[in-house]
Amino acid sequence: MGQRMSSEGNYNPEWWKDARASSLARKSARQGGSTLAKPGDTFLIVTEGEITEPVYFDLLLSDLQLSTVQVRVLPGDTSDPRRVVETASWLAREQERKHRKGILGSNEPGKFDHVWAVIDTDVAIREQFWPKVEALARAKKIKLAHSTPCFEFWLLLHVVGFTTRSDLYNGDMAKAALERELGKQYSTNEETAKAAIALFFREWPGAVAYSERVRLHHAEVGTPAPGNPSTEVDCLVRALNDSAREHLRKLVQSKS
Repeated sequence: MGQRMSSEGNYNPEWWKDARASSLARKSARQGGSTLAKPGDTFLIVTEGEITEPVYFDLLLSDLQLSTVQVRVLPGDTSDPRRVVETASWLAREQERKHRKGILGSNEPGKFDHVWAVIDTDVAIREQFWPKVEALARAKKIKLAHSTPCFEFWLLLHVVGFTTRSDLYNGDMAKAALERELGKQYSTNEETAKAAIALFFREWPGAVAYSERVRLHHAEVGTPAPGNPSTEVDCLVRALNDSAREHLRKLVQSKS
């Protein structure tokens, strides 16, 4: 078999990693199912974290050139995922109330097309109220972009690729694992988070594919949902991708 060369003309001993990531991204685009959003759709995203998650989504919105009028990233008022869901529901209703009263800005949507809560399952599973979180989200019509044990697993997929490692018992361990991989802290403050996440952020299309593979793995081995580790942040990311203008998307929209 011939040697694989880098773009500089040198032998690249890890050519297979690039080929694998490219293949996964293409596979993810093909297997994404029907489109999750339409160009121009409006989003309300309420995050459990106050630093890491808002910084990440700000970078994603910039990459897809989605205006802040279309997508609102608002930290939740508590770390309890039930309160994050409640906050998302209240903010969505408040938007409609303001629209009825005619007190919204001229460019503000009267109603959000998509309302998401970005939450961790760590505490809810440990304290055995995760089914109540899911039931509340269904009742309030809020979509969950949840991660087990926490959002850092989604970030790890950007850095290490596909993994179903079994040592991420809780959120603290997942955060420590990400810091070891990065060789630095990433969430001390907004400035630190921006600098750290920017190092791997561009890998997000591959992370979407890796997330889907992780869910497939858990389904094949019969892991009770939500599998640890796993994430469904990719579903929100794919929806945001679908809402962008066609030439700006990084994932190809699948046919309905």
